[in-house]
Amino acid sequence: MEYSRELLGSLAQFTAIDALAFGVPGETPPHVDNVTWRLVDQAEPPRWMSLATTLPNVAFRHFGHRFLSAAIEAARGADAVFIDFIGLFWMVEPMRRAFRDWLNPPLIIVVNHNVEGDVRRQMVDAEESPVMKAILGIDAWKAARLEIRANRSADGLIANTPADAHRFEQIAERPGVVIMPAYAGPRAPPRIIGPTTPERICILGNREAHHKRMVLERTLQALSSAGVERRFAIDIVGAGDYREVQTRYPGFNYVGHLDNLDDYLRTVRFGLIPDEIGGGFKVRALTHAFQRVPMLAVRAAVLGMGLTADQDYVEARDLMDMAKIIPELIEDFDRLNRIKDAAFAHCAAAFDWEQRGRQLDQFVRDCPRASA
Repeated sequence: MEYSRELLGSLAQFTAIDALAFGVPGETPPHVDNVTWRLVDQAEPPRWMSLATTLPNVAFRHFGHRFLSAAIEAARGADAVFIDFIGLFWMVEPMRRAFRDWLNPPLIIVVNHNVEGDVRRQMVDAEESPVMKAILGIDAWKAARLEIRANRSADGLIANTPADAHRFEQIAERPGVVIMPAYAGPRAPPRIIGPTTPERICILGNREAHHKRMVLERTLQALSSAGVERRFAIDIVGAGDYREVQTRYPGFNYVGHLDNLDDYLRTVRFGLIPDEIGGGFKVRALTHAFQRVPMLAVRAAVLGMGLTADQDYVEARDLMDMAKIIPELIEDFDRLNRIKDAAFAHCAAAFDWEQRGRQLDQFVRDCPRASA
């Protein structure tokens, strides 16, 4: 995950880090200054087996006693242990028990990428299949339960938007800090969008998570019902298996992963940020801003970034409203150029990873132990 990788690198500017991750023998992790990697080889179980456990699917896939033992051993002498993402939140309570007899146990800090219980309930509400709705409903209950227990058992917590931090204040009375993602990628030079810019619209992002596939399908359904893809080129860009949606919505361009994304984005009039499902911070929105690609976004997708509707992006009430706005926006060059320049200026001043690392380092230094 990009957020996890950059958070690790930013904190490593201020302190040495032991990073524990899943990996196979001989694998070489990415080099990060001041970071020592420890890899644990662990086979992932069949996903359907999570139905018979108390863990949500994402945590069941990452559960393992070998990984827990390695984490406890790596924690000896550490000031803090960061448990990153709900997939590893099952570790919080057993690590807390393991630390009881230690003279100077490390702090346990959980890193929340979303309010997972809320996100999964959104998925349940959006699902049309009764069978899948039931399965997702069970998983949502498990995820919310694990999330609550982990955040309440930790010494401190990290959220990546102010809205998420507010929800966690209701879930757990623990010290918290908002560490929004920042940007470490290239910054595009100034460009002017005009009549020679192709009538191309992009929907950027990977489709590996279930809720991201749901977002894409709901977006294509809304755009297709308005016939937008018959008038303009709409590219689906990012890693994923598109065979199923391509059969149902053949009028879109399924580009997939691009090695030269920066060059491609210079040929786009604007991008869509259509995430009605899924909380947290959308790093893709930062990519659009720093690559000077105007954004047409539903409001829920950019909450917490500090962007102002109709100043830094064009706002749609929902996906059907987004489909209606596209034809009028695609030739509104003054508006497109104005919002992309405003978004770039806002984000250039607000999203620096070094600042995030300093903020996180200070949070650990100030965080009291829950047992104190």
